[in-house]
Amino acid sequence: MRLSNIKWYRCGKAATEKGVSNIESKIQIKLPRLYYDIMMICDAGVPLKTDFEYDDKSHECMMPQAIGCFLGLEDPEYNIGDVFKNPPEFFPEGLVAFAETGGGDYICFDYREGKDNIDPPIVYWNHEADVGKDVSFVANNFEEFLGMLREPEDE
Repeated sequence: MRLSNIKWYRCGKAATEKGVSNIESKIQIKLPRLYYDIMMICDAGVPLKTDFEYDDKSHECMMPQAIGCFLGLEDPEYNIGDVFKNPPEFFPEGLVAFAETGGGDYICFDYREGKDNIDPPIVYWNHEADVGKDVSFVANNFEEFLGMLREPEDE
């Protein structure tokens, strides 16, 4: 995937290598390099293509969803480390939220099979679903997730 193909808006200050090191120390997990590369271009921003579909476990069907914004590395108000250290109630252990939808749900890296996976699957956490049906598969990895994003349709 070419990063130049991804267009962003509402970008914060670009993250730094120090920010990468700080997050890895804080959460004790190595996140996908592509995520870091994006944050070094646009920390806590929003991609122009925000929409995707996922197989929702609680509704047992494909559901449309949209990214509200990516959680940043160095954004002082809303960053990946703060959400990791202070997760919402009932947030499953082993998930690392990297984007939010604006409705209380998160798009996450799934480390439930182990923290050593450098290219973990992407899942959707629905805060309103029953525990056990709250985590739904989205993509095999971060690059695949970015490739499935599309521009919002006009309503």
